[in-house]
Amino acid sequence: MLRPIPRYRASRRLGLAAATAAVALAATAALPAVAPAARAPRCTVSMLLGELRAPSAGAGQRQAKLLLTNVTRRTCSLAGYPGGLLLGATNIPLPTNVVRDTGHRARVVTLTPGQSAKTTVQWGVITGSGDRQTGACEPTPARIEITPPNASGHLVLPWRNGPVCERGRIVVNPVTHA
Repeated sequence: MLRPIPRYRASRRLGLAAATAAVALAATAALPAVAPAARAPRCTVSMLLGELRAPSAGAGQRQAKLLLTNVTRRTCSLAGYPGGLLLGATNIPLPTNVVRDTGHRARVVTLTPGQSAKTTVQWGVITGSGDRQTGACEPTPARIEITPPNASGHLVLPWRNGPVCERGRIVVNPVTHA
């Protein structure tokens, strides 16, 4: 139900600016609310293909680009950080410590069919200088389980990137558009 906008007269108690603001507020209250744009449903593991690409090296560190590609005919969305678990040759879990780089802001990434989201995965390849136990390299992984952001399942990808030191420490960024 629309209500008439009251008229205000400038007086000593109610200045002209306040009267104008009151009229504007009454007019705005009468407008219908606009619904926010619908977000695409969350991408599930079955909708995605994972790939580790372009490993690079520098100063005892390695990093690779993780791509998550929508392989369906439907649009879906991802938001946040992926998870991971290193696996040995017989799929036995290896010590893994996935650390989120919170210096980057997580945003919703909408993937149309065939589009990819990306993130950076970084790890150390030399034993720490201070405490050999803390910096120890784990057995070289054969595979890695990647859990897409906000998913309960995982993708298993081959690991051809050598050892992961610092007790399996892997630093990840939030996903962004590729």
